[in-house]
This record gives sequence, structure tokens and C-alpha cells, in this order.
Amino acid sequence: MSIKVNGPVEWDGNTLAGWIIINGKAQKFTADRDTIHKYAPGFSDALSWEMDRHRSEIFEKLVPYLTGKRS
Repeated sequence: MSIKVNGPVEWDGNTLAGWIIINGKAQKFTADRDTIHKYAPGFSDALSWEMDRHRSEIFEKLVPYLTGKRS
């Protein structure tokens, strides 16, 4: 399975949103604060400004969780 993050990751103050290409098909994924705190190693107690500043790194760390959840 080919998986790649594509494009910018957005943080709206409550939810991260970004696109992941899985086997050539782009799918939009979102993660709320609870998901970030549980499944992004190193960000278990991240504040909103930290999530905004590190949004791409956090999203990359969530890819295994997000793609496993949908398969």
C-alpha cells in the first residue's frame, strides 16, 4: 500500500485536516484534539498554539492511525 501526505495541513483551533494519498487516491482526513493527544507521540498534552505550529509533524505522526482506522 502506497501512502503519502499531500498538501498543507490546516488547524482550525479544534481539528487538524489534511490530505493523504493512498494507492493514488486522495482522501481527506481529520483529527480532533482527543485523537491528537492519544495517537500523536510527543503531543499528548499539546496546547492549541503547539498544534498550530507543529501541525504538519503531528499529522505525519497520525498517518498510521488515520489510515489504519479507514482500511
